[in-house]
Amino acid sequence: MSGYFLPSYTLRGAAELITELGGNPAAVARQAAVPEAALRRPDIPLPARSIGAFFEQSAATCDCRTFGLRMSERSSMAVLGALWVLLRNAGTVRQMLEDFAANYALFTSAATVSLRRSGSGLFVCWDPAIVPARGSLQSVEYVLAVICSELRGFCPPGWQPAGALFRHAAPMQLDDHQRIFGPQLQFNQDCNALYLERDTLELPVNLRGSGARRMATAALRLEGGSPDRAATVRVEGIVRALLAFAPCTLEDVSRILGLAPRTLQDHLNADGHSFKQIKDAVRADLALKYVRESALSLSEIAEILGYAELSTFSRSFRRWHGQTATTLRA
Repeated sequence: MSGYFLPSYTLRGAAELITELGGNPAAVARQAAVPEAALRRPDIPLPARSIGAFFEQSAATCDCRTFGLRMSERSSMAVLGALWVLLRNAGTVRQMLEDFAANYALFTSAATVSLRRSGSGLFVCWDPAIVPARGSLQSVEYVLAVICSELRGFCPPGWQPAGALFRHAAPMQLDDHQRIFGPQLQFNQDCNALYLERDTLELPVNLRGSGARRMATAALRLEGGSPDRAATVRVEGIVRALLAFAPCTLEDVSRILGLAPRTLQDHLNADGHSFKQIKDAVRADLALKYVRESALSLSEIAEILGYAELSTFSRSFRRWHGQTATTLRA
């Protein structure tokens, strides 16, 4: 399934961090079956298992137990692409987290986000669906730390979650964990989660200025200028961001734009396009790029682009580019 891939943007800053820790980024990438180009380019689809293996291999190679935490300080939830913009338009932290859990499958099927109520608070749980042979400790700590960092943008100075829970055992040194998650740390638990109290959940989600809010609104809502032309441009951008990592249906894109599917299709039709045409054009462009520039097999490329059969992908590729993918790669 295409949902078991993640964008190489997830590895942003990894090469520099590994070098700072005395390691060789290219060697780590080879050991984790990650193409070296993924350390430089943000748009290469990578199997989620390989990204998890990369985190664990990096920690082992560099003898750095807190590699995932250090990576989180070089990253943000912007890795979620169009979904991140949707989250930033939520009214409150609670609504943002509800949107996060409800729509995370749009970004990837390689992990799950769930919410568990406890008293007046909420556990935000994250668990990988695919666990690399070396485990997922670094990935878990990375993701929870990135979520913490995002929440701090909406919280008072010095904010920490009311609790942080991990399935794995505690490290010997807790300084970095306490700096990021606060003092309420629990290990060997039945979930990986952050616990947020009601006061935090009711905080407004602020985009830090009217200019940023207007940009986010313009990116997702059909406001200003020609709504029909805007719809075509924005739908193409969302499809391009999501296609390699989710089924990316008309319903998915409509939900991100805050429109009914029929309304969105009407805007596209008025601009002389259809959702099917836009998705097909994006597929054609991504297919050519992946065949020319990536080390992915043709079967993997077909899977990423949502084709159940390699033969169906091959026929589409010939229709798009006048030759087979095999011929182009030869």
